[in-house]
Amino acid sequence: MKVSLATEMAPPFVLVAHFFIAGILFLTLSGGALLSMSSDISGYIISSSLAAFSHLYLLGFVMMIIFGAMYQLLPVVLEAPIFSKDFAYVQFYMYVVGFSLMVSGFSFAEFHLLIPYGAVITYLSMLIFCFNVFLTFYRLEKITLVSKFLLIGTIFLFISTSLGLLIGLSLGHGLLAIDIDAWVKAHIIGTLGGFVMMIVMGVSMVLIPMFSLSHNFSEQWINRAFYLHSFGVTLMMIALIASFPLLVQSIAALCMVLGVLSFVVQIAMILRQRVRKQNDYWVKNILFALVCLVTSVFTCTLYFILGEAYLGILSGVLFFFGFLLSFIVGHIYKILPFLIWYEKFSPLVGKQKVPLLHQMIHTKMADSQTWMLFIAVGILCSGVVTQIERLFFLGSVLLLSSLVLVALNALYAFNYKMKE
Repeated sequence: MKVSLATEMAPPFVLVAHFFIAGILFLTLSGGALLSMSSDISGYIISSSLAAFSHLYLLGFVMMIIFGAMYQLLPVVLEAPIFSKDFAYVQFYMYVVGFSLMVSGFSFAEFHLLIPYGAVITYLSMLIFCFNVFLTFYRLEKITLVSKFLLIGTIFLFISTSLGLLIGLSLGHGLLAIDIDAWVKAHIIGTLGGFVMMIVMGVSMVLIPMFSLSHNFSEQWINRAFYLHSFGVTLMMIALIASFPLLVQSIAALCMVLGVLSFVVQIAMILRQRVRKQNDYWVKNILFALVCLVTSVFTCTLYFILGEAYLGILSGVLFFFGFLLSFIVGHIYKILPFLIWYEKFSPLVGKQKVPLLHQMIHTKMADSQTWMLFIAVGILCSGVVTQIERLFFLGSVLLLSSLVLVALNALYAFNYKMKE
């Protein structure tokens, strides 16, 4: 199948733009929120302040961008239109309201009763997304490897958000007498390991070969990643909730680690065979993201073995900012100009001069932002390891500066006009 981001079955650009614009806005806000997180670098990984920041960053940026990308890519991958575009608009507005209430409840003690209400609204919005995806898959006759990743990832989203809702209702209204610590960990693993990682793996098999012009590569490693990782996440969630012995949790963790490493090997193989050899900001972001992903897995393993809280924080910094942020921002620089070009300039082809895609991104700004992000992640990690709050704050300031450049570059792409 010849892969292209554009298809007549894709939703209107304005729908995808809703998610991308909101995602970049909440990314900038989460960068500002990080400035107040220096005192948490030695604390317990499950706290209200970290919950507020992680939900703002993950729900506001990571998952917002994933939702937008899914609505654009599903018709491309499945060769079938989304079941309902109207559902997608409803989901967007409910989602923004819901997670905003949750973040407010986590951030301010006097608003903690907002958490269950925000959780319910967020849960309903995600149900809309899940069933929109499920009904789209229902009409398919053939399911490819990439579509399996997207489908299983969506199932993990449904399960993990259901857990999140039960946790919120139990905290706010005492709905269930549960082990909050174990359930929160299962919720985190289901969301990050299940939904986010499965979607990232699946989408990578579309975007990275397309942008690197790689062909004729073996898919054996990504096949291994699919089965190992999905099994590992499932087993780990069950083991945590059902209080299975440590041995079972260790087997689940090993499967997840092997799944992630298989994914990294697969992407390395694709990049090694790429026709486009230019090491631009996209390639730099992808390589940095992969290094941070492997390092994050290693530090997370040490955290579970040694139980040192700072190792959990370090793993989170590497995963959130080293892997997810680099990976997503690098692809925003590729996807956003194309979608804007297709909407704004493709009707003008043959009638007047139209821009090239790379002209719609301010290259020097993107290069500067990329290096600022890399340095910021290094400083943040150093602050966590040394437990120096001022060092972590310095990294936060540099990270926020790089995020502002991302927002400015997105604005540059949206407002791009051909020079006379």
